[in-house]
Amino acid sequence: MYDETYEEMKENWKRILDLGPKPFGSEALSECSHYLEQTLHEITGNACRDIYKRRAWSAGKWKLEITGHGEHILESYLFLGSGASAGFEGRLRYAGHNRVWDMYVWDRYSVVDENETILAYITVRGNGEAIPQMLFTGDSELPHFIVGADEADFFAQACEKGLRFRGFAESEWKENADCIDVVGTIGDGSRKVIVCGHYDTVYSTPGAYDNAAGAAVVLELARRLRNYDSEFAIQILLTDGEEFGLQGSKARCESGKDDDAVFVLNIDGVGRDNVLEVWSGPEPVERKIRQCLSNSPESFQAIYKCPPPPGSDHAPYFDKGIPVCMLTFNDQGILHSPKDIYEECKLDNMAVMVRLSLDLLERMNMIQKRG
Repeated sequence: MYDETYEEMKENWKRILDLGPKPFGSEALSECSHYLEQTLHEITGNACRDIYKRRAWSAGKWKLEITGHGEHILESYLFLGSGASAGFEGRLRYAGHNRVWDMYVWDRYSVVDENETILAYITVRGNGEAIPQMLFTGDSELPHFIVGADEADFFAQACEKGLRFRGFAESEWKENADCIDVVGTIGDGSRKVIVCGHYDTVYSTPGAYDNAAGAAVVLELARRLRNYDSEFAIQILLTDGEEFGLQGSKARCESGKDDDAVFVLNIDGVGRDNVLEVWSGPEPVERKIRQCLSNSPESFQAIYKCPPPPGSDHAPYFDKGIPVCMLTFNDQGILHSPKDIYEECKLDNMAVMVRLSLDLLERMNMIQKRG
């Protein structure tokens, strides 16, 4: 349960949220990085912003609508990385599948002109309402829209009928944008354990659950880890660009700065349910994590996934052969949505996540409580 000992975590959560949406490359994200650096420095005494130059994308306005037969605007979002168009109009064609994070395979449609030239793409999300997601088809000059699962039957029929769609999309690429990881270290072992969580969001949401709550949990873990001993250095890492292809964690892995890591604990999403998803690997490590969590005094229902899916900041580390574990109280109903806002009820799971993470690290013999 949440109690007064977590007031500092609550305040950090609210301060991160007050900055609103924080997409990769934005001013709001840069401002948040300064707050996180200051807060983490007060805990570790050595925090800094680790900056890499990367290409960033931003969304402007967009519209997707049906023409001719009962014109209406469809609820839609642009994929992160989508191309732009001043305007398009054409008929709908089925275009196969769109793979998202190597985790989802969703139906994709194209809008074509009279010469069957593709003008835009529309993906139907398979598991919920329309939300932004990362585009993994490669750089595209065409707009890519996403609509919700409720539209699946309509799009199948619209394709058969050859209904006409039109719209526009504004987006912009920024070269040499700052990718800002915030890093601090507790202890001085020759090898390190990384405790991380991202603080960026997609453009549509302030991201209370994904992942302001996770970032606040990581800060709270840092504060409490000062009361533990360890043979390892404990690196506290708040990453940028997770929502945009894992830019921050990839940058650190590419730099070799974390090649001495023996384990990565990634906190990504603290939602409202009691279902704890545990993405971990390799398999011997997953077995150990299962045993540790089965003995946890906390109350939750665990879902284990091994090897860990690639959709969060543990993935670049796992690809380098470093053992990882991602923990999330997943909340698909508000993921990447404007509905992901401050709710007091999330604090209970945030407190559970803190206790559970400390217990896991202790049972895995990575930390030992003093006294």
